[in-house]
Amino acid sequence: MNSKLLSPLLYGLGLACFSISTIAAESVSPVSTIPDFTAKYNIVHDGDIVGKAERTLKNLPDGSFDFNYKTDIEWLIFSDHRRETTTNKIVDGKVIPLTYKSDREGTGKDKFYHWQFDQANKTAYNLKKKKKPMKGEWVDGLQSKLSYHLQSRLNLINGVKDFNFKALSTSGGISTYNYEYIGKEELMLPFGVIDAIKLRRKKPNTKQVTYAWFAPRLNYLMVKLHQIESDFQQFQAELVSIESASNDSDSTVISKGN
Repeated sequence: MNSKLLSPLLYGLGLACFSISTIAAESVSPVSTIPDFTAKYNIVHDGDIVGKAERTLKNLPDGSFDFNYKTDIEWLIFSDHRRETTTNKIVDGKVIPLTYKSDREGTGKDKFYHWQFDQANKTAYNLKKKKKPMKGEWVDGLQSKLSYHLQSRLNLINGVKDFNFKALSTSGGISTYNYEYIGKEELMLPFGVIDAIKLRRKKPNTKQVTYAWFAPRLNYLMVKLHQIESDFQQFQAELVSIESASNDSDSTVISKGN
């Protein structure tokens, strides 16, 4: 299997960030916090579980937060192990990335990336290459390849269902994505039966389509992702369990499927 075909799923168990300028709430401030959580997923191909994924968020004392994502896949002779981490802050419902780091090991070439975002000077630096600046031109609301996961969730919490975003690629360019609200569905997952809203992303000039489901009952956590690369390359991630901190206490609530 070509590891490139897995990249959108492995880097994207979540959906994208967007411009939140359309939030219509003059008298109500947008939600700008998400409690700590750990969510675990199965990665499925042709009905078989071929790997595991985990996403975690931890709020820090200085008001910033760490967001981490990892996947481990073993399928036939193919293996892929990825780790991503980003440090961010949230201001008025907008995720502002500070750093982004990722590494990949397994079949094929190993890869490592490390970026630092400089909002004040409107640029980002490749720390792997002696602080080489980004290739593309800075745009307001620019996200990392991981911080947009939280931005998409905040947008949904704040009532925005159709959106677009711009994210810094690992090579230093800028990617643009558009997401469309499809509707509501009831899902049967390892976690259990849950109602979710469905979004779609279509990549121009290819057969690649991404569908993602978010559960309002779980504060719009992403509970399922289906990635279609071609007629024969399809993968999906399905929620197995979530452990999340309460908004109004330090206690931890654990929710799991049967």
